[in-house]
Amino acid sequence: MIETSLTEFGLTPIEGRIYVALLKLGSTTTGPVVKKTELHRATVYDGLKRLMEKGLATYIIKQKTKHFQAARPECLLETLEAKKRELEEKQKNAAGLIRQLKAFEQSALHKESSRIVQGVRGIKSVFEEILQHHQYCALASRGSFGELLGPYFLYFQKQKKSKNIQARILLDSSLKGSKYAHSIHGRKRFLKQSITPPVATFLYGETVASIVFAETPHAFVIESKAVAASYQEYFDMLWRTGVS
Repeated sequence: MIETSLTEFGLTPIEGRIYVALLKLGSTTTGPVVKKTELHRATVYDGLKRLMEKGLATYIIKQKTKHFQAARPECLLETLEAKKRELEEKQKNAAGLIRQLKAFEQSALHKESSRIVQGVRGIKSVFEEILQHHQYCALASRGSFGELLGPYFLYFQKQKKSKNIQARILLDSSLKGSKYAHSIHGRKRFLKQSITPPVATFLYGETVASIVFAETPHAFVIESKAVAASYQEYFDMLWRTGVS
């Protein structure tokens, strides 16, 4: 029905029925409109009021009685133009608001924070964070993760591969040629000198996670652009001296 199509111009179905009735009736009192639309008189009065507010109806008083008349149909296009201008203004305001909100977001992102996670579940949470990034670097130790994480270790490697996460991993030289080293997905290099640090360090985004292999394993997680950049510089230096 044409009345339904008028909703595209911002009219409700009832307003559309009343507007079409006015066009068909010409200048008229409310009685014929009520009869034509089969709506309650109060509903017609309310609809006429809204049409006048939208500039789609007018009235004149003849012999102390209001006679209503529909505005020409071309006014519907003017209504669309007005809605278009209103939408453009809202989009402009929204763009400015989004810029402000992004500034708040960036400000929060650059705030430094730190936390400690403990136990195998806590260590796994760090690895889950790594899986949310496109790349990471790791200064690993002597293969303790396979023992610590069990089946999750191989799951982590498969997830890295399926997500095409770019990884650079530095391993202790004693692990070269080992089954453990072969199971790790990513670019691997080995330190020239054998070291046995109790800590493995992971760099992802602006986060540095240092995992300590103690009786209860735990990780110190630092979120800091400056700290991450410093660790990255140190890692890159070791990477350049490592051997494939």
